Amino acid sequence: MALVLPMVASADDETQRLVVWLTNGTKVTHELTDEPETRFNNGMLMLATKKVSISYPIAQVLRYTYEGKTPLVSVPTVKKGEVRFSQGTDEMRFEGLAGGTVVELYAPDGKLLRTQTAAEGQPTVVSVKGQSAGLYIVKVGDASYKFLKK
Repeated sequence: MALVLPMVASADDETQRLVVWLTNGTKVTHELTDEPETRFNNGMLMLATKKVSISYPIAQVLRYTYEGKTPLVSVPTVKKGEVRFSQGTDEMRFEGLAGGTVVELYAPDGKLLRTQTAAEGQPTVVSVKGQSAGLYIVKVGDASYKFLKK
């Protein structure tokens, strides 16, 4: 299964960048100009635009972030067996989850805030609107995602 992430960033800047911090201490910045897409597949973090394709072994990636303004991106249809998520200021949106997949939202203190069940063929939206700033954990099946609300 591949996980596809449309890039989301703050609107404070006119360009968009992917910043990758590697385990060896290297910080790599990639300018993104046209319809960027990030995939995790076969142990690799892969970045692709119409002009550039870059990959890193996940074991060598400490973390990555997106910075700058988000261009309008047309998100292709989710293929069977593929899960796609996007992150906004107050929510995470998952597409392609199998019907019945349990999605849990945990507060910064570890308290379970909400449990949702994905419906087949429908996007699942996890909102932290109205919650205080902090690091939230969204658990989707066996995977966990960190969500920072500022």
